[in-house]
Amino acid sequence: MENLVGVFSGAAAACAGGAAASGWTVAVIVSNIAFDGLDYNRADRMLRRSLLVSSNFQAILLGCAAVFALLSGSVIAFVTCLITALGFLSNVWTLAPRKGPRVTGMRENRKGKRIIAVALTLIQTGFATLGAFLAAVGI
Repeated sequence: MENLVGVFSGAAAACAGGAAASGWTVAVIVSNIAFDGLDYNRADRMLRRSLLVSSNFQAILLGCAAVFALLSGSVIAFVTCLITALGFLSNVWTLAPRKGPRVTGMRENRKGKRIIAVALTLIQTGFATLGAFLAAVGI
């Protein structure tokens, strides 16, 4: 049974670390490449789409990490990974198109949504790294 706890702990750390690496890749590397090589509108669309698609993947990875952390007995890592998974899902809600009637005279601020989504991704990446560390240590 001790060996199985180590396997679950390692799997939790690997899943949380993968989510952190994915978050860093999208928030930093993809955004720099997009705005360096494309015009503004294409880069904005590409980055928002990348953030939207990767957020689901990161939330799934952190959900798996939370389950593995719980199975290994790392309760704090479980809570950290679970809350961070919900944080990554907030990108989906932030970047979702608004439904309902549009207010006349007001424009949709897509740039503001993108900036908030990138900031949330970077914050959640730090927490995913923390979750990976906590799972590896077994806390």
